[in-house]
Amino acid sequence: MKTIKQAVAFIPSNESRGARRERRALQEITVAGREEPFWKKMGLLAGDEEGPDATTRQPFGTHSFKGPHRLHPAPHRASTMTFAAAYPFLTESGLGHEGTYIGSDVFGSGAFSYDPWVLYEKGVISGPSIVIIGTVGTGKSMCAKSLVARSITLGRKAAVASDPKGEWVSVANAVGGKVISVGPGRSTRVNPLDAGPRSRELSNAQWQAVVRQRRRQLLVALVSLMRQGVPMHPVEHTALDMALTEAVAANETPTLPMVLEYLLNPSKETRELVGPEGGRAVAHSLRRTVSGDLEGMFDAPSTVSFDADAPMMVMDTSALIGASEQALSLAAACGATWLEAAITNPDGGKRIVVYDEGWRMLADPYMLVKMSEQWRLARTYGIANLLIMHKVADLNEIGDSTSGHRQKALGLLTEADTRIIYRQKHDSMSLTKDALGLTEAECGQVEELPKGVGLWKVGNRSFIVANEVTSDELTVFSTDHRMMP
Repeated sequence: MKTIKQAVAFIPSNESRGARRERRALQEITVAGREEPFWKKMGLLAGDEEGPDATTRQPFGTHSFKGPHRLHPAPHRASTMTFAAAYPFLTESGLGHEGTYIGSDVFGSGAFSYDPWVLYEKGVISGPSIVIIGTVGTGKSMCAKSLVARSITLGRKAAVASDPKGEWVSVANAVGGKVISVGPGRSTRVNPLDAGPRSRELSNAQWQAVVRQRRRQLLVALVSLMRQGVPMHPVEHTALDMALTEAVAANETPTLPMVLEYLLNPSKETRELVGPEGGRAVAHSLRRTVSGDLEGMFDAPSTVSFDADAPMMVMDTSALIGASEQALSLAAACGATWLEAAITNPDGGKRIVVYDEGWRMLADPYMLVKMSEQWRLARTYGIANLLIMHKVADLNEIGDSTSGHRQKALGLLTEADTRIIYRQKHDSMSLTKDALGLTEAECGQVEELPKGVGLWKVGNRSFIVANEVTSDELTVFSTDHRMMP
């Protein structure tokens, strides 16, 4: 069987007619393993329309589709911009050497470095948010930990709002960070109503307003979580506001049990305003945070504090594995609000905020609102949000295509200017393509990526990057060591 091999030719823009005819005459094809000039095989002279024995051979022209000979179109002339679309990954010059070293550019045959703040300053990206997607065992966690740990050595900081599997504890210990572990039986207490570090830019009145609003949002979120999304009545909002005001008046840094006490035993002024039973239902919803399956975690003054100078802070919630979904949501809300008070401080420096197990975060209405706020205000606070997920199809658990909650969650993916995609299964590529704006060529690459290699979409540019780690890093970053013999 005859086979044909033809190489891509890049044509000089100033090529003369004589040079073009000479090049065409010298162009060769492989037929059955034997190379011959195409004009000799077809019985034609270069540049002629008919050969010396044209009566027995097929003319080299409009009828070349017929007969024993194959069609050999002339090489195409185009700019590198055009070839970048036709042959992605082959004409990319790279992002430069500034930033954190990630690994090697597979097609560019060079080092690949990345830093969201540097690229934002250069205008390559319009926002610092990052999304990493990959099925289990493809290397997405290794990539995230490489980016975070190596960025810390360059002066950046990191914070993990909730570490449900305890995977970031070893990373924090390795870089000299701080871990706060909460859960049943742990001695650590975190008061989610702490004011947090104060920005120098705010006056006393402004700071008090910010803290009050933050506390009120958390209390409303906790009640809504316990009611599974059932909204509060206006009189209940008033009762909650009054209880919070009275708790703050009694103690500058209130706790959840204090607020609960003022709901169950309202003051005379509160009873006159909302009635004797106005805050009872709210109190029973809030009670679980202090005497239910979250007892002993968020119901007392904090025994730890957020260290703004620590290179990395991790809220370890792995002790809650096996707890109810509501308990996990309550813990995530309390922990995230507590960390938010520190990481959104403009004086805190450049920090990567990690949201691991993103599907769980996005399914939580309160966490989704908080994440949306941080996505919008990332440049103001100097933070880069890092969302880690398995696949875009996880959003189907939030709701259908008409769900407002699902659309808001999908918006976080589409608004991220840096999208890192590790291998995906074929049946999930359609959603991935639409949500992350992938081309057909990029989709074809993603389905075949080996472990540890990912597609990086940085702004409008694409790279295939192999993450490289040292043996010491592998010991710290690995998530499947228990599977090894």
